[in-house]
Amino acid sequence: MTIKATAPTLIDPRILKAQSHPVRAEILNILSEGPNSPSRMHRRMEAGSLQVVCHHVKILREVGLIELVRIEPRGNRKEHIYRATKRQFFTLEEWLAVDPRFRDPVIGTILRQISDDTGRAAAEGRFSEFPDSHLSRSPIELDSLGWTEVVEALEIALKAILEAHARSKERAQVTGEALMMARVVMMQFPIGRVDPRECEGQG
Repeated sequence: MTIKATAPTLIDPRILKAQSHPVRAEILNILSEGPNSPSRMHRRMEAGSLQVVCHHVKILREVGLIELVRIEPRGNRKEHIYRATKRQFFTLEEWLAVDPRFRDPVIGTILRQISDDTGRAAAEGRFSEFPDSHLSRSPIELDSLGWTEVVEALEIALKAILEAHARSKERAQVTGEALMMARVVMMQFPIGRVDPRECEGQG
């Protein structure tokens, strides 16, 4: 899930409601990686039963955020494979329209997925696989204008990253080169000035 600053001219309330539910947001984020089935997505999620996942898949399909691409035989059953019809974005206007009760759960879902991705890459030794992989943590102090400047810088970086993704897929169709799975995570958030761990044991 990405929150972008560009505002739309119209918000479709059905689509907004569909994508702002935490379970559906997680489904959309998994499908942003490529086509998948409810049963395989369920194994990665904390959504309860497979029936719950299927219910939310049905809602996403009804509003056009995902589509069925094929049905694969799996023994005595059939596995339905879905894909996202577009990359999931919340514009700033859309994000402000999300019920405040859902904002933190949606954010929590994305942070958990980021934690899963980084933990998996670390366990596989992938962070050191390429010497030019990027990993940084930048404590900074900003005034209100500086905050906006960082927002705009990340917007530009995100656009360039998604364009590189699109061009890579186009080239691969011609060259036949296998695409490398990767993750790019960008965050900007405020934090308390004092780390509570530094206050432990003080009376």
